[in-house]
Amino acid sequence: MGRTLSLLLALAGGVAIAVQARITGALRAELGDASLAATVTFGSGLVLMLLVNGLVRVNRRGVVQLVRGAATGRFPWVFVFSGLLGAFAVYGQAVTVDLVGVALFSLVFISGQMLSSTLMDTLGWVPAGRHRLSLRRAVGVLAGLAGVGLALSPRLFGGGFGGAGGAGVAPGSELLLALGLPLLIVLAGGLLQPPQMAMNAVMGAAVGRIEPLVLFNYLIGTMALLAVAAPQIAAGGLARLPWGPGDWWYYTGGLLGSVVVIGGALLTRTIGSLLFTLGLVAGQLAGSLVVDAVWPTRGAEVTWQVMTGAIVTLLALVLASSSTLRTSLRTSARTPPGKPLQTTRTGSS
Repeated sequence: MGRTLSLLLALAGGVAIAVQARITGALRAELGDASLAATVTFGSGLVLMLLVNGLVRVNRRGVVQLVRGAATGRFPWVFVFSGLLGAFAVYGQAVTVDLVGVALFSLVFISGQMLSSTLMDTLGWVPAGRHRLSLRRAVGVLAGLAGVGLALSPRLFGGGFGGAGGAGVAPGSELLLALGLPLLIVLAGGLLQPPQMAMNAVMGAAVGRIEPLVLFNYLIGTMALLAVAAPQIAAGGLARLPWGPGDWWYYTGGLLGSVVVIGGALLTRTIGSLLFTLGLVAGQLAGSLVVDAVWPTRGAEVTWQVMTGAIVTLLALVLASSSTLRTSLRTSARTPPGKPLQTTRTGSS
């Protein structure tokens, strides 16, 4: 696969993440409960991964190797539960997208990724080892946070819920309280994704396959979400699931997420993990703006502040990653297509 096509597929993966967030938000609005919506989204991914791992012999062997690796200490057994972190991120989608739209969700989530990956690199909590915090990277992270602040500014200093519908304008302090907890959940989800990716990288190296660990991510995450949604399920929440002929798309969120994860493992062999992440983020930001424009939630507002904030955040990510990006581009130029790159950077770092 050529590098140009790989980068285009990474962009498409970012758009898929934005669509997944919108689907989860729509399901939450339909069911009236975030935990149920997140459970359905994660559960659909689990169904796909059960098929992928059950039908392919090498993946079945990989599942056995993953269990043995945890039992024999090839990696810390707690890494098997990294799916809890992904489940929390999907729960954040369900909680917030209907309130703020996909674009603001994406911006806050990405800012969490940038902060977390910077901290992990500085402390050496990644397989690649410790990397000092450069001035360029520090400025990039601060600029990314400034972009998120700019995107949020209409909500905090002169807007309200409802977007174009104009429903429910609240003073900044009241709005901050109303948005505070949901946005903190999204930020926490972003903060937790780089640790999840680092744990997955360690398990993937031990197993040699991505599909088995994605299966365990979805299995553990779905079980956790089922426990959280248990009161709603006991109260008959499953009866509210949409089953009409045109409702199939409600169940595609987890499918999109799992395809992006598996596709990412393949694409990084061509363009490297950093270029893949930049393409993914660019696609997610652009896709989220388009989704909010053509398929808005009640809280979506595609203002100039949101658009500018998205551009500033993307440029900040490129700035924060610029030194590693130059190395990745030089390596990519010397590496034949299809040959795995020796890149160890993951996440938004």
